[in-house]
Amino acid sequence: MTQTRNHEPKSGPLERYITILEAVVSSPEGLTIRELETMLDLPKTTVNRLIAALSASGLVEPGDRRGSYTLGRRLSQILQSDTAWIELASKRLLKSLADETGETCFIARLYGATIRSVVMESPDASVGVYVMPGHPLPPHATATGKLLTALQEPSLREAILETELNQLTPRTLLDRSQLEEEYRKIREQGYAIENGEHVRGLFTIAYPIVLVPGQPPIYALGMTGPAERIGAQSVPALLQKLEHTAAEFAHVFAPNGKNAIKPKPR
Repeated sequence: MTQTRNHEPKSGPLERYITILEAVVSSPEGLTIRELETMLDLPKTTVNRLIAALSASGLVEPGDRRGSYTLGRRLSQILQSDTAWIELASKRLLKSLADETGETCFIARLYGATIRSVVMESPDASVGVYVMPGHPLPPHATATGKLLTALQEPSLREAILETELNQLTPRTLLDRSQLEEEYRKIREQGYAIENGEHVRGLFTIAYPIVLVPGQPPIYALGMTGPAERIGAQSVPALLQKLEHTAAEFAHVFAPNGKNAIKPKPR
């Protein structure tokens, strides 16, 4: 009987590589060669050969536990390109932060040279409209846009700024020297603030979500609301909440949580 395309038997070298990856992904602490032998019922020589090839390609890497292997950085980056799972993983933390502060909270992401919102939780629909999922966030006029732009390598920062920079409100920065000074300040302090530069009367604070220390972040956590309300609050206190939640997000987003900065106790 002829097998149809959708019912071909799972066998061959590729299936073994995928099986190894599935096993490693399912174990946050990583797996040793011996554990993989037992789980997958494969000879030690086969597991060694498969792990060696996956390691050479950056798909797995040595874990913290002696002799173990975990998800590699290269595969981690591939997995991070899909935001659907991030939306699901973000809802609870965003809702908690929005409930605690009474402000709209959202996550922005850098896609190539474009910055867009990914997911949000808002107690105020009129504010949330400016950061609805998929909404573009100008690199010169929004807190998350300025933050993610400022923290990139110079060449990528230049590419981001090649987009058209429009005057959105009287407070929007268009002068390049002023923008560069703003980015320098953001890099120095580690966060960004926008006060009516994107939308009149809107105040936003943004904090980076650092998945791998030392690498430019592609995610940022933002909190936004009416300037007369959020701007009147203690910025250091709000930053503390953002810093803690950003660390929680990093721990959730980073595969196996091994490279992420762990949140500090409140």
